[in-house]
Amino acid sequence: MNWICIGVAALAALNLYLASPHQTLWPAALRRQAFLRWLAVPLAVGSVATAVDTYGGWCGVCIALSGFMTMLVALPYLDAWRRKGARHVG
Repeated sequence: MNWICIGVAALAALNLYLASPHQTLWPAALRRQAFLRWLAVPLAVGSVATAVDTYGGWCGVCIALSGFMTMLVALPYLDAWRRKGARHVG
């Protein structure tokens, strides 16, 4: 159950990142920004609720937020790494 909660929270973070205007991971997502922002909220709340139900209050919140925050940190780096070959400065 731990990995399911972390995975759902990571999916919520992915939706939130794809809804941002500066991302280039999936350019087609820019047309669906409102839907992706809307979808990120129930996924995040569901992840926290499932983890809290399984592990208890603060432990569940920390488990769900760890997956969410890890993806929010990793996705900009992944985006920059994918763009590295597209343009060269210097």
